[in-house]
Amino acid sequence: MSISSSSSIIKVSFVGLGNMGMQMALNLAKQREDELAKLQFTVYDMNEAKSKFMKQATEVGIGRSTVLQSASDLTTLAEANPDFVVTSLPTCEASEAVVGSIVNNLPPSSSATGCLFIDTSTISPAVSKKLHQQVKSVSPHHDYVDAPVSGGVKGATDASLTFMTGCSSEETFQKIQPLLKRMGKAVLPCGTSGSGSAVKLCNNAALAAQMIGICEAMSLGESLGVDPSVLANVMNVSTAKCWSSEVNNPHPIAAKSIGSGASANDYEGGFGTALMLKDLNLALDAAVEEGKSMPLTGLSRQLYSLADNRGLGRKDFGVMLQFLNGK
Repeated sequence: MSISSSSSIIKVSFVGLGNMGMQMALNLAKQREDELAKLQFTVYDMNEAKSKFMKQATEVGIGRSTVLQSASDLTTLAEANPDFVVTSLPTCEASEAVVGSIVNNLPPSSSATGCLFIDTSTISPAVSKKLHQQVKSVSPHHDYVDAPVSGGVKGATDASLTFMTGCSSEETFQKIQPLLKRMGKAVLPCGTSGSGSAVKLCNNAALAAQMIGICEAMSLGESLGVDPSVLANVMNVSTAKCWSSEVNNPHPIAAKSIGSGASANDYEGGFGTALMLKDLNLALDAAVEEGKSMPLTGLSRQLYSLADNRGLGRKDFGVMLQFLNGK
């Protein structure tokens, strides 16, 4: 079933309204003028997050064209027989608990039409494969796609995310594209189940080291008397240019000059240091399983772990600049 079909109502449920999930859900819930189907959009998270979503959605007029509602629990959400369930969760354990609870409480009628789970969480490839098998075991018409994202909170807000997808078939990939393109600019097929999660872990292993490199360079430049905004501008037209220098620069002065970056807001509202540490642990666990050595990623994990232990876990991972400066 597709949101571009002539069906009267498409039921979409979204679970996980954190920094990323909140913005993704708001973009997903917006009705497009060229769509024939009407959306029934249900959200689930802690009560405070649900209330915040409903308030923001109403303020931007989403409720005028989309049927908005919140579920009291996962069983209620499942019993509503959703066509699609999108999840944005912080850990492997959370994904397993949520997907397992929903798929085991779907009404019998759903086995004929099928429910498609789209998990945008960053979890291990092994858990993604396990969840795919679990969902398919309930009904061959159900399916599960791992579709982790890249682009940060800014990308979630302006719908410019990149989705890395692990799909069981081309048919499933075609089904998820209309939904994901409401939340992002690129929907990339990475292979079969678990491949999207694998690509995301590799991407974040590189990103973690990249951010530390930019932090060290920004710190040294400032100590040498270079204006941080000047250094960032030069980097962004030179060989050091990267996402951590251009979009999420860790130096507040540079971020304000560029007009982008959580450091400009005291490192609030971005990708948490604790979450980056979690991703590095997943990447290194996968490396051990595959017999691969990742010495730089190991050093990155040590630094992010030290920052997390210092109480910086909830701050955007660009806060490594402050940590390296001894603040």
